[in-house]
This record gives sequence, structure tokens and C-alpha cells, in this order.
Amino acid sequence: MDFLQKTPAEIWRMLIPPANWMFCEEMPEDEMIFHYRDSIYFINEDGSVLALPKPACFEQLDLETLLEWLATSEETVDFDDNGEFDYGFVLKQMGFVVPTRRPRETSSFQIEIINTVLPQSMCTRYELKKVSFIFALYHALMRCHELNRRSGWEYEHEIKSITKLEQNQIGGLRLNL
Repeated sequence: MDFLQKTPAEIWRMLIPPANWMFCEEMPEDEMIFHYRDSIYFINEDGSVLALPKPACFEQLDLETLLEWLATSEETVDFDDNGEFDYGFVLKQMGFVVPTRRPRETSSFQIEIINTVLPQSMCTRYELKKVSFIFALYHALMRCHELNRRSGWEYEHEIKSITKLEQNQIGGLRLNL
């Protein structure tokens, strides 16, 4: 799956369980609102993320009231304003935990990460075996965060692709049977 053409909202939708999505019918395709633990998160079309503490009666809020609360709350967290631009910052703040699946729902995946500032530089490629797609996605996002941190935030690493490997492709060997 090619990730360079995915919008931030599409990537978040792959990661966050649908039960946590809010106002799906009312949101543009390239934006998203979801709740997780004690906060509500707003994903904008440019990938910027805002967070608000979740009120006790959040299920009863309509979109207009929620957006008004976002605009007027002094507790709003704007990750971009804090200099936190990648998924890893948000995932850490969320305390995100990958849902567990039964072992039969696991596969092997090859992950490719590129440096978008210097695309001609070396691509990071590795395999994860016996994991769910959600775990592979989470791992790749956190690896991007770590690579960005190691570069002193001078570079921006993004997932290029996550490819499910067939049994005969695992370990870099592809057998033609």
C-alpha cells in the first residue's frame, strides 16, 4: 500500500478504531475528529492536529458546539504550535495502544520509509513478522518519529509503503514456484 498519496485523515482512519470516530457524515473526507481516552482529536487537511480534554457529556455534543468549544477553550492543544509535527508526538501524548488481535490475524509486512527532504537519500526498509496491519502501521509511524528525532528535526521521514508479504517472500527471498 502506497502511503505517499494518503491524506493524514486516511492514515488516522487506518489506525483509530471506527468506534472512536466522531461526526463521520458531517466531516470532509480529508479531515477527521475522534476521541481516545480523555481527549478529542481534530485532524485537519494539512495534517495538523488539535486536542481538547473530553467533557463528561461528549456523546451529546453536536459538531457546531464541539467546534465552538475548540475555538474558545483555553485547554486546546495545538501540536504544530508546540513544534510537534509528526504522528509520533501525538501518539505518545495520546498514550495510544495498538489493539490486540488473535494470532491467526497476523501477517508479515515490509515497511519502506523515505526522507522527504532528501528523497534521493537511502530508503529505510525492514520487515515485521507475525503482526497485525495496525501494529505495522503504528510501528512505522513511530520509526519515522525516531528517525526525525535522530536528525534533530532537520529531516522529515514518512512511510512510503507497507506491503503484506506472502509466505514465499518473507526474509527477502522471493521464490518463483
